Amino acid sequence: MNFTSPADHYLYARLKASILGVVGSFVLFAAYLAVPPLGIFSGVLAPFPAAHNRLIHGRLSSLIITLGSTAAISALFGIFAGCLYLGMCGMISLLMPELLLQGFSGSRALFWTTAANLLIFTTGIVVYGSLSGINLQQLISSEIAGSLKQAVALYEKGGVTGEELEFLKSSMTVASELLQRLYPALFTIMLVVIAGCNLLLVKKTTANTSVTLNIDDFATFKNPDLLVWLFIMCGFALLLPQSVITTPALNILLVITMLYFFQGMAVVSALVKKYSVPNLLRIFLYTMLIIQPYLLAFVAGIGIFDLWVDFRTPKPQENL
Repeated sequence: MNFTSPADHYLYARLKASILGVVGSFVLFAAYLAVPPLGIFSGVLAPFPAAHNRLIHGRLSSLIITLGSTAAISALFGIFAGCLYLGMCGMISLLMPELLLQGFSGSRALFWTTAANLLIFTTGIVVYGSLSGINLQQLISSEIAGSLKQAVALYEKGGVTGEELEFLKSSMTVASELLQRLYPALFTIMLVVIAGCNLLLVKKTTANTSVTLNIDDFATFKNPDLLVWLFIMCGFALLLPQSVITTPALNILLVITMLYFFQGMAVVSALVKKYSVPNLLRIFLYTMLIIQPYLLAFVAGIGIFDLWVDFRTPKPQENL
């Protein structure tokens, strides 16, 4: 005979899912910290266990996973790493599922989650800077320059000398200056990518459950039409000589370009489905679109021109 009640079974399932979620999220983020080049991909997925458990097992399970993983990361890698996990994954784990359950569309949930993340990070940076007396702009700039110098030193140890080394140093100097200007936009893009990947995973894993979410098909994604005017204004702002104007304009332009890249990818995804492209060819196509810089710009251009051409709307056939 089975003496356990259905309530006990449910409690056991929630507890088991919470423990597995803590382990999974911790391992994914620990890999991101320990193996930076390869761990980037695992770091993107670190919020998923808590987000998924919020939808399936409730708010308490998600909270246990988020706080448990934060404690484990802090114990093994230090307080700063724990705060980094909480900042990168906390809002995605806790806020995005709540918005989705409230009926928010996928794009709106993504927007507000990223906005909340940026607000928390900005507030934390301002408070930390005012309490510690550290100029964070100078600190970030010195960290970027130091990281690139370490990269040059590794190339020197690897045997790179002469003109190649001088070219590498000049390239690193240019990259350092760009990163010091563009890190707000790059950080925003990173948060959007993390939230977007977890949104797609949530959609896939809840498709056959009783949870109903208002997440549209990615192939239908489209930016607001008025966004193109902000894109144009930022482009003209870059012609001005004042860096106090050009630097924010360049950051905004980079973020908008990312949004149009997503729209371009949505167009490509719609066309791939329309013409039933084989899976192997799809994987090759998407991989090339992501890793080739020129193709990235081409796809972003498709996203911009989709405003006027409307690639995804079937064209009426003319009767001859």
